[in-house]
Amino acid sequence: MASEQLRLVDGTIVRKCPTIKPLYCSRDGKFYSVHNAILTDDGWVLREVKPNFSPAMRTPGRHCFNGKRGCVYPIMRQYDKQLCHKLVALTWIGPRPFAVTPDGTTIPMEIDHINGDITNWSVDNLEYVTPAENRKRARLLRVLRSIGRDPRKMSREELLSIFSKYTFTNPKIIKKELL
Repeated sequence: MASEQLRLVDGTIVRKCPTIKPLYCSRDGKFYSVHNAILTDDGWVLREVKPNFSPAMRTPGRHCFNGKRGCVYPIMRQYDKQLCHKLVALTWIGPRPFAVTPDGTTIPMEIDHINGDITNWSVDNLEYVTPAENRKRARLLRVLRSIGRDPRKMSREELLSIFSKYTFTNPKIIKKELL
């Protein structure tokens, strides 16, 4: 994906967000504004922009409800209320692809947080998947948490191997095999 890149003073490479002109994004999910940018011999100095996020339900963010608990997706409030994980995926992975169902209809793919942590929107934790695959992965992450394994502490490769190995049938069988 060809887009404008800058090297910051600390060596971080950032890319221009395609949908928001003054915003740049790094692979680890940090956002930088070009307002008051300074070019030095070592690279650029950009101001870091923090997303708006709080677990309280009355705060800015886009809400999703999983079961009885509500969660809030972080947004960039000052930049058109764009979702952080969508900005990172669009900047580093590319535009959202479409999947073709067996009956021939096309559906937009969703962004999956591989380890289930919606506050971790680094490129290594994001992946485009079908809606059905996203639901399957969410159920498998719940099974992992129920047996005491924290998906946030597992490697990307380990989680992807679990996702590819199991088709969700019975949580008791999967729990036995994973224990």
